[in-house]
Amino acid sequence: MVRAHPDASVRYVTLDVFTQERFKGNPLAIVEMPLGGELSPETKQRIAREFNFSETVFLHPRSSELSRRTIDIFTTTQELPFAGHPTIGTLVYLCTGADSAKENETQSFTLQTKAGLIKANVSGDIAEASIPHNVRVHKIHVPWQSILNAQPSLRSAEAGFSTPCPLVSIVKGMTFVLVELPHVEDLAALTLGGPRVDSVEWDQGWESFTAPYFYAIVSEDEEARHVAVRVRMIESTVGEDPATGSAASALSTYLALQRGTARSTYSFSIEQGVEMERHSEIGVKVTLNDSGDGVQDVVLAGSAVLVSEGRLYV
Repeated sequence: MVRAHPDASVRYVTLDVFTQERFKGNPLAIVEMPLGGELSPETKQRIAREFNFSETVFLHPRSSELSRRTIDIFTTTQELPFAGHPTIGTLVYLCTGADSAKENETQSFTLQTKAGLIKANVSGDIAEASIPHNVRVHKIHVPWQSILNAQPSLRSAEAGFSTPCPLVSIVKGMTFVLVELPHVEDLAALTLGGPRVDSVEWDQGWESFTAPYFYAIVSEDEEARHVAVRVRMIESTVGEDPATGSAASALSTYLALQRGTARSTYSFSIEQGVEMERHSEIGVKVTLNDSGDGVQDVVLAGSAVLVSEGRLYV
């Protein structure tokens, strides 16, 4: 038997995020950084590859300010400045896990990420986070032919939807090609394992992680300023993601800007992961600025449920 030295271990938990049901939503690992110690970026990257989730969070120890924590977010290949489901999952964990003695009360937390501060309120297993944003609709849209090259099955769809697709960043480093489909049923035609979407031209200085985000409008209440959307995120190196909070935020800001008026607030209910049987529910509220041509605030909301916990030997 191989015995690991107990001093060379860290605590971890896993959660399913954007769901209240285990084995749905998007899995997340949270690794608690050791007190008085540090994990190198190389070690964090190896741990993220070991979990093999879309993202892994590294939670820094508490400082004198108990309601403020620092997190690092890693995919299996790189560190990210921000991501949605790691944010929501970490907030729910801080509120309902061993870190909190007031899990039935609404609590306020602040997370420090590479993209900036995230202020949030958490009640039970539901978190609402005012996320960092630097919304950029890039000048050059992605040609429809590039979408077809990655998803040839869309050739059979109706001829009307061949418009170039907007390229939108929620923050520097997180960019999505927003691909609107006319019907929810068209999402089922998407396939895995195809090539990457090409012909992506970012604005100068905005080169970043980029993935296509396919969506169909389910319903819209113009008076209530509420839009329901079904989505899928499929990327050649990542595969399919069951819930993508950063992409949901990018899509919501773009749709709000297309519809918006000064100081208006739009709410979005976004379903993802249905086709892969990991149903996820993401909520986003977008408030526009005084002129209606920019974003003042983005609030990302969702739940999470604890799935497992243990120790990781490093």
